[in-house]
Amino acid sequence: MVRMEAVFQCGDGMTPDVAAKLTAIAEKYDAKLEMERGGKRVLLDSLIGILSVPCRRGDALTILAEGQDAQAAAEAIAAALE
Repeated sequence: MVRMEAVFQCGDGMTPDVAAKLTAIAEKYDAKLEMERGGKRVLLDSLIGILSVPCRRGDALTILAEGQDAQAAAEAIAAALE
């Protein structure tokens, strides 16, 4: 399992556009991708799940990836958040 820290820099908060972008990235990989903040963990293939995590610019997030291309998947999500 890959665990990577990222800082949310996508505007002032999590929007449907940002959530859709994260979901689209997650769908490109075979890895199971999750995002965690404040003890809440959601799958990155769920728009509603992503939108349920309150994020503001500068918030620390943890990206968790498990599977064949976990490292590349986690890096892609982290890059999209920053």
